Amino acid sequence: MTAHPEDAALIAKLRAGRPVALAPEESARVVAALREAIGVVLEQPPQQIGDGARLFDDLGLDSIDVFDVLDQLAERFEANVALEDLPADLVRGKEGVTFRDFADGILAYFRTPPKASPSAGAPAAGAA
Repeated sequence: MTAHPEDAALIAKLRAGRPVALAPEESARVVAALREAIGVVLEQPPQQIGDGARLFDDLGLDSIDVFDVLDQLAERFEANVALEDLPADLVRGKEGVTFRDFADGILAYFRTPPKASPSAGAPAAGAA
């Protein structure tokens, strides 16, 4: 999945780092890209992946597929997704997770600041 010319403004926002204020059309673009990526990974037409489709139960998505989907998203928007900042249900494939749940989780990821590392602000080992 390659970047589209109309993605340029969104790519610039995502490059600036999180949190990102996404306009409704930008959110829709991310959701469409996710649907396309899942379609590619699962070899299904994206238009057949409805908002209520249960990704792990009905469509057979697994945790390895999630990595592939996120890689495609990163390639298109030049923004990596830190798995440790995603809800575990989205990464590990909790029963009942729908496409809409997954898309909302990715959008929430972009809209929230990164988690602070546990050592942030802590003195280095051996520091006085």
